Amino acid sequence: MPQYVQPGNLARLGLITSILALGACLGGGGGGGSSSSEPPTRFSATIERTTYGIPHITADDYAGAGYGHGYAIAEDNLCVLADAFITYRGERSQYFGPDAPASLASTFGSPPNLEADFFFRFIVNDEAVTRFRDDQNQDVRDLVSGFTAGYNRYVREILDDGHAGRHADCRNQPWLAEISEDDLMRRLIALNLAASSANWVEEIASAQPPAVGAASLRMRSRSAPALDIDPQRFKLGRKEGIGSNTFAFGSDTTESGRSLLLANPHWYPIGIDRFYQVHMTIPGKMDISGASIMGSPMVQMGFNDHIAWAHTVSTAYRFTLFELQMVPGDPTRYMLDGEERALEATELTVQVRQADDSLVPVSRTLYRSVYGPMINLSAMGLPAWGEERAFTLRDVNLENTRAFQNFFAWNTAESLDEFYGIAQQYVGIPWVNTTAIGRDDDRALYSDITAVPNVPDSMLADCLAQPLGPIVIEVVPGLPLLDGSRSACNWRSDPDSRQPGAFGPDKLPSLLTTDYVVNMNDSYWLSNPQQPLTGYAGIIGREQYQQSLRSRMGHTLVLDRLNGADGLNGHRASSENIRDISLNNRVYSAELLKDEILAQICSNSAPDTEQQACQVLGAWNNTGEIDAVGAHIWSVFWSKVITADLYATPFDAADPVNTPSGLNTSADNLEMLRTAFSEAVAELVNAGTALDAQLGEVQFYLKPGTQIPQFGGEGSEGYFTVLRNSYMHVVDFPEGEPVRAWTFLTHGVTSDPASPHYTEYTEAYLDKDWHLFPYTREQIEAARISSIDISE
Repeated sequence: MPQYVQPGNLARLGLITSILALGACLGGGGGGGSSSSEPPTRFSATIERTTYGIPHITADDYAGAGYGHGYAIAEDNLCVLADAFITYRGERSQYFGPDAPASLASTFGSPPNLEADFFFRFIVNDEAVTRFRDDQNQDVRDLVSGFTAGYNRYVREILDDGHAGRHADCRNQPWLAEISEDDLMRRLIALNLAASSANWVEEIASAQPPAVGAASLRMRSRSAPALDIDPQRFKLGRKEGIGSNTFAFGSDTTESGRSLLLANPHWYPIGIDRFYQVHMTIPGKMDISGASIMGSPMVQMGFNDHIAWAHTVSTAYRFTLFELQMVPGDPTRYMLDGEERALEATELTVQVRQADDSLVPVSRTLYRSVYGPMINLSAMGLPAWGEERAFTLRDVNLENTRAFQNFFAWNTAESLDEFYGIAQQYVGIPWVNTTAIGRDDDRALYSDITAVPNVPDSMLADCLAQPLGPIVIEVVPGLPLLDGSRSACNWRSDPDSRQPGAFGPDKLPSLLTTDYVVNMNDSYWLSNPQQPLTGYAGIIGREQYQQSLRSRMGHTLVLDRLNGADGLNGHRASSENIRDISLNNRVYSAELLKDEILAQICSNSAPDTEQQACQVLGAWNNTGEIDAVGAHIWSVFWSKVITADLYATPFDAADPVNTPSGLNTSADNLEMLRTAFSEAVAELVNAGTALDAQLGEVQFYLKPGTQIPQFGGEGSEGYFTVLRNSYMHVVDFPEGEPVRAWTFLTHGVTSDPASPHYTEYTEAYLDKDWHLFPYTREQIEAARISSIDISE
């Protein structure tokens, strides 16, 4: 059942040295200078906080905006950020030992520290950082420079014993120190790789050639082995559930006749990849509000007075696997177009803390092919690196340096046309779909114009590795295992490609419509069921396939709104009813099948506990509201039957929202359902969970040190209101008025329990008390609870 419970000195020396050096320059030597001269101010910002501690940063330039952002986020999340910078530098084992998980929740999973250290030192190395940094424009560099300086200022204040009582987890730790701009670049690169290389930390860090002649590692047969590949393993975050919902309505579908947008990410409630709500203003240049993923100096999902946008995780694959043909007798050499090539070897050494606090160096040699890093997929049933074959990975986002320029340009966009043009110009968004609306624009936009390997379907007949390629792509549709022995099977380029080997914008899906667009992490195909998008490469996504229950719930919510079937007034979307609908906790699986299942499996001859469970479910209102009685029983039961053949009417691509449907009442299926129900009831009883408990008595928000009840459930049950709701906004542009945005940051702006803002935003979410965001100068001043000016 879904139950959530709580899971230095060098900086001072650097500051003193800088002061002494400055003093020598100003006061040393003969005349000509004044000892009272002040150095020029490089960074300056005002940080105002409003309700829930949300920071509003005003500055004269991008460096100042970054400075205020870096200081504010450090004030709120210092320990999480400091811990993450250690991760991206590959130094976790030095401080925390080799075996502890590198993260409890992140886009790179929870690998052991040692594996994470080798991965980040290998993949996010100095060469990658230099290439990424050099490709950024000056405005992005200024934001990075300012963010770094603002973060470091707050670190210095903590190291000088400032801010008493705050950040107890790290303020006295040896790993709390200032960072460099390259450290921030490493964070951005790691974020870029969230749906590609970072999904394979242990597999890349452990890829090693066999000892020559090791019989156990040979694979002489070219016949297809039996594989055990979990397709969910290829999802961002290494499992199903990390994703989002979005609705964008054009003028034809809203009460006001003006566009409207919902952003509803399901993201991490803890750790470095959580969202941070921020508002940055540079008069005359930028006035952007929304959410950044922590450590990013610009907004990833937000709004200004002209445009608003949202993201959901895209189905496109951002990497491909290649099978290499190894040179007999030397598994560090491979064949390419009939010629031998040597793998590039990189020797890495990590300092590893022992139980007695001593440090021991651990070395490992990792390898790259012309495509990218070698990868060990033996845990998935694919052959280990052998004398005849091995696997390597090419990552489109390791080559993509445009992502944050794309986001930054969106921060200052002034129309939907400009916003759409930016997406086409950069094709830099790394792994998310986008929906957007613009002021005085009747249209809603859906876009998967993103960085995708250019592997058209026409390549597959000749270029899938044999015999494994056809098996892999059948189990994981859209993901090709390519023949790495021929350069003809490498990625293609088009005349409009923005980087070699990536699709250009003309071959990527998008839709502009005055109707509506949605996405709930299924593919681009049904962004609007009346205007399906088809004809795109399989690596981008599937078409005419069964949708997830969450997708079907999302489509149903929109259709019920537009035909007035949801019991609310009218038959158009408005800011108010979309806010209500997005948190209404309907459970689509129960709406589809609960009554039919209970009619088949409940009987007077069943044990008393099962009869009670049947009565509770029969009375349950099919929602996951805090006071719902029965939702927890259904969750446990559904988890046991979700993979079964439950439906009488199969999926029909001509009716994708309403099919499959009806209960399969075959004898075998009914027996399976009875067994699963008995097991679910027994599991709850044995755990001491009351069958008639309210959901809020057994399900809590993942917020360490607290026990705040949480509504909602899993998307796999058909919840639209998902447990990992994080940052949310509903935005519209009322005629003649400033942008209007209602927001949530469900986990709050701070991860520090000592902050006065630690629980209040989460408690507001529990009450469904949407926050009317103060955007204008007058609104900010009316809601302001604090203000500071900082500079250096």
